[in-house]
Amino acid sequence: MVSFDVPPELKGTKGDVMAAKIEVPILAGIAFGIVEFIRLGWSQDHYFYTYAAVLGGIAASAGLFTYFFIVSAERNDSRKRLMLFFGLLPYSYALYMMGVLGIYTIFEGVVGSSSLWSMIGGVFWVFVGFHLIYRFYLVTKIVRQHDEGALLAEPEK
Repeated sequence: MVSFDVPPELKGTKGDVMAAKIEVPILAGIAFGIVEFIRLGWSQDHYFYTYAAVLGGIAASAGLFTYFFIVSAERNDSRKRLMLFFGLLPYSYALYMMGVLGIYTIFEGVVGSSSLWSMIGGVFWVFVGFHLIYRFYLVTKIVRQHDEGALLAEPEK
């Protein structure tokens, strides 16, 4: 049974700064959802712009911090499965940001209301979602490369 230690690139303040850079787009999505709650009200007619933005952001934040918590501890195979589950939460929220808040808003701006501001907002959310996916991908790549290096360094039995 192999036990993996913490990648040196994510130890101490380096890991904290990386987590903060990933958390900023999530907080922007939560803030957007709160503003839309104030603007549109509590009705479920606007679910994808209110409830999904806030609750999905909270789930993505919880997944992100749990992922970093598991990375910062010694882990075995069962914890690696947990990392997969908690890593999917920020990825899926980034896809939501790019798809619903981004591309669908651009589509609405082109077809529905012919609004330039709607299209600009959609491009902004596509950029923010891509930023979230890219930063989190870098963290998962660091962890994967470190774990593969640990497996190669282990002597065979």
